[in-house]
Amino acid sequence: MSLLLVGAIVGGIAGGVAGGAVARRDGGGIAPVTATAAPAPLPPAPSPPASAQDPSAVAAVAEALSPSVVTVVNLLADGRTLGSGSGFVVDAERGYVVTNSHVVSDARGTGSGDAFEVIFPDSRRVDARLVGQDPDTDVAVLVIGRQEVPALTLGDSDAVPSGATVVAIGSALGEFRNSVTAGVVSGKGRRLPSELRRDIFLEDLIQTDAAISPGNSGGPLIWVATRQVIGVNTLVLREPGSEGLGFAVSSNTVRTIADELIRAGRVERGRIGIVYESFTGRQAPSLGLPAGATGIVVTEVVPGSPGAGAGIRPGDVITKVNEQRIDLEHPLLTIMLRFRPGDRVSLTIVRNGREQVTDVVLGRP
Repeated sequence: MSLLLVGAIVGGIAGGVAGGAVARRDGGGIAPVTATAAPAPLPPAPSPPASAQDPSAVAAVAEALSPSVVTVVNLLADGRTLGSGSGFVVDAERGYVVTNSHVVSDARGTGSGDAFEVIFPDSRRVDARLVGQDPDTDVAVLVIGRQEVPALTLGDSDAVPSGATVVAIGSALGEFRNSVTAGVVSGKGRRLPSELRRDIFLEDLIQTDAAISPGNSGGPLIWVATRQVIGVNTLVLREPGSEGLGFAVSSNTVRTIADELIRAGRVERGRIGIVYESFTGRQAPSLGLPAGATGIVVTEVVPGSPGAGAGIRPGDVITKVNEQRIDLEHPLLTIMLRFRPGDRVSLTIVRNGREQVTDVVLGRP
């Protein structure tokens, strides 16, 4: 099987090992925009109504919400198109647009494009500036200035039930703007390895059978019953002979990340300050651990880091963060996405065959 990012831009894998992941901020030269309002959090999700929807609801939702769904064009410095995807307006007054990080990434997938343009369904084109991107969750925010279109509401993805009717809107294949497909929520809380970052899993994904095509990345997945966005379409899992399964970053994840990007231009995650290597259960006995044990081996501790202050040493084996076991399904980098600078975590460490628990107050990148 294969994982396919469904934007026209597919970022490369960024390597490296560290105690915490850090989002990057755009530094490219992009056409100026008029929005200068002070950042404020995106509005909380309203409570969803319980009323059922008739079959015509899909068409009604598509007609009402499509004007706020845009094509995002990623441009090179010379004006050529690097790729494109989709996005949607979440704050019309301040002009914020949510999309995927891989839609706005550069050709290497390690930074951002040089310039951006947003195309509305009526073919109106607006220059955009990258506010920030978070490759670890595949979320990015652009700003385009005040727009006379309704903003889409980020709903509560925890509230949507499996089987709920959903609509995906986006620029299929990069050419067919505001294509609409319908389906149901097939599952929640899914996790898949990131195509952008090694040792990172995308978590709390929403699975849907609504058809998602290349170019749909960054477009909204809308719960028909509430007309609220409950996910941002991001990738398709395909096997030979199958149509593929679509996945969207949950709206609750998107809201948290987008708020941080709007506030600070990046997402800061807590740092231990170590360099390490992973090992498998098969390798555990060579480290003096029981067969089947998993975790990471510390190879270097950054001087002056929280890890150094907590007494972590090269050669230490870390097997858990709090009560979460470190293994192939839960790499340390993915676990660390949950924490911010100043958070206190407990590390289970094996040193010279003896297990101990050490608390670390995480630092800034």
